[in-house]
Amino acid sequence: MTTYGLTIEDLRGIRQARSSKVRQRVPAKYGNPETGATWTGRGRVPLWLIGKNKEDFLIK
Repeated sequence: MTTYGLTIEDLRGIRQARSSKVRQRVPAKYGNPETGATWTGRGRVPLWLIGKNKEDFLIK
């Protein structure tokens, strides 16, 4: 700041740029018929699906 002669007042008007991308929700790909819980297939595998065949829980 001292190199360019800026003050705190100069920086008050500066805001971070927001991302222009709008994230869309990913539809659920797998569902648990007993509890109604769903999973998109992304991220960590839910406990109710561990050790089971994923194909059996596909949402059609």
